[in-house]
Amino acid sequence: MNMRWLGIAFAAAGLWQATAFAVDTVVTSTEQVRGRITQMSPQAVTVETAAGPKTVPVNQILRITYDAEPAALGTARSNVETSRFEDALTALDRIPADSLRRPEIAQDVEFYRAYCRGKIALGGTGSPQDAGSAMVNFLAAAPNSYHYWDACRMVAELLIAVNDYDDAVEYFGKVAEAPWPEYKVEGLQKSGWTYILAGKFAEAEKAFDQALAVPLSGDDSPKLLATIGKARTLVEKGQTDEAIAMLRPIPERPDLTENSEVMGRLYGTLGAAYRKAGKLKDAVIAFLHVDLLYFSHTPSHIDALRNLAELWPQLQHPERAAEAVDVLKEQYKVNISAG
Repeated sequence: MNMRWLGIAFAAAGLWQATAFAVDTVVTSTEQVRGRITQMSPQAVTVETAAGPKTVPVNQILRITYDAEPAALGTARSNVETSRFEDALTALDRIPADSLRRPEIAQDVEFYRAYCRGKIALGGTGSPQDAGSAMVNFLAAAPNSYHYWDACRMVAELLIAVNDYDDAVEYFGKVAEAPWPEYKVEGLQKSGWTYILAGKFAEAEKAFDQALAVPLSGDDSPKLLATIGKARTLVEKGQTDEAIAMLRPIPERPDLTENSEVMGRLYGTLGAAYRKAGKLKDAVIAFLHVDLLYFSHTPSHIDALRNLAELWPQLQHPERAAEAVDVLKEQYKVNISAG
């Protein structure tokens, strides 16, 4: 083979390699896997790389970018990661339908559109029903998407927003069916908290016990939420001293200071225990921790405001109760009366 044809052969080989491999990128916390995605399921994504096929478990994936995806999709993804959901929707709306040449890209667009609508609805703007329907439609159209678990979580949260607790438990139950311990614990403890909203404390206690029985290494936040939930069921049974004793070590951990979900649930449960025990000032102090420090966890904040609206008049501060009622109405579209 003369040098001219040899050069053409090498150029063609390089072009083929670039086309065949460095196209899609699966990003985890430790690596970026580049190649061509050949299989996708809720459990794993398989990438054909230059070194051969590599399977990446979905619970390790942070994001996937696709070859030839519209630039606006990348913009939307970045906006979602920084909680700029309105901006993400604006970017998604700029994507022409005829530019979505691969099913995976079209599915990503629909997932992020439904996800952003869900987040906006949970923030008090828009319809939880419409957002939930959009996400259910996504699940029906793309059952093998790696977004499956996030979609189930979102549907469950939107169902809670419309007080459909039984169906919310069903979707959290899907998360509990995942093959990874942290997902199992998450699905079970979130089912437990949903049962509490429904007033089904026996079912809640069972879900929390199941979560606590799952072996789990690494981040123990999901199990702490199950422990707090278990304590909340003890409060309902009047075992307030036992509940408080279960919770006492948690606020001493400095690594949890910024965890609004754990700390919000913790102080909300302490408030419920003190209130059940007739210690109203201690209850108010606990609920104020949520209102002033851990308000970013919406379910805990709503619960704390409801309790403060009822407790402040008993401590001769009706004006503070009125403030709690106003926040519930203006921020969360929840209408209650003080006292």
